[in-house]
Amino acid sequence: MSVAERVAALRARLPPGVTLVAVSKTHGAEAIREAYAAGQRDFGENYAQEWREKADALADLADSLGNGLSIWVNNAGVYPSTPVVDVEDREWERVMRITLDGTFYGCRAAARKMVARPDLPGRVIVNMSSLSGLRGRANLSSYVASKHAVTGLVRSLALELGGSGVRVVGLAPSVVDTPGMRQRRAEADPSRAEEIKQMEASIAASIPLGRVGLPDDVARAALYLVSPLAEWISGVVMPIDGGVSAG
Repeated sequence: MSVAERVAALRARLPPGVTLVAVSKTHGAEAIREAYAAGQRDFGENYAQEWREKADALADLADSLGNGLSIWVNNAGVYPSTPVVDVEDREWERVMRITLDGTFYGCRAAARKMVARPDLPGRVIVNMSSLSGLRGRANLSSYVASKHAVTGLVRSLALELGGSGVRVVGLAPSVVDTPGMRQRRAEADPSRAEEIKQMEASIAASIPLGRVGLPDDVARAALYLVSPLAEWISGVVMPIDGGVSAG
């Protein structure tokens, strides 16, 4: 499962009265409303490419379901590995559009609803940053820059929205064994299979806890940050990295 799917799978652990709806770019607001009425709760992932057009409509929809919009998670990102001298404008713009623009439009749409509901407890926006949003990495300049911007959004919006009772937090995972990562592994040149195996073993060995992350590791951290246990936590971007950032 992906991180988004694991977050959705943990809905049973959310506080009573909280409804979780996972939304994708492939469903318009009316289609989501109809499917929701029929009992569907998961609507895919990878929504960010059309997010500007849909964010406000989806926030309206989420606000109208149940008790209002209290939790919003932005989870978007693409990470082409390209030396900076070879990065084309199209690649740079695509990474920024999906990772940064998608996150910003989601934050704006959610904030508009949450600020207007001071009576609603537990309002929180979660942005998925990355360990690459806290440090540099060679050959990932566009991704690193976009995730540093996401980290900046968390900190700025926490200061801006805190007076309205809205928390803004972030997660910064390191290497996580997602379906996307496994797909890239499967699509790699077979002649590189041993090289990739050794590289992954080296990465795991460099992590103090001795393994790469799992989607569930990130999902459980997200669940904690949106829960009442974290009600005095805002403006932080929490590393989920098996101890890597301690060194």
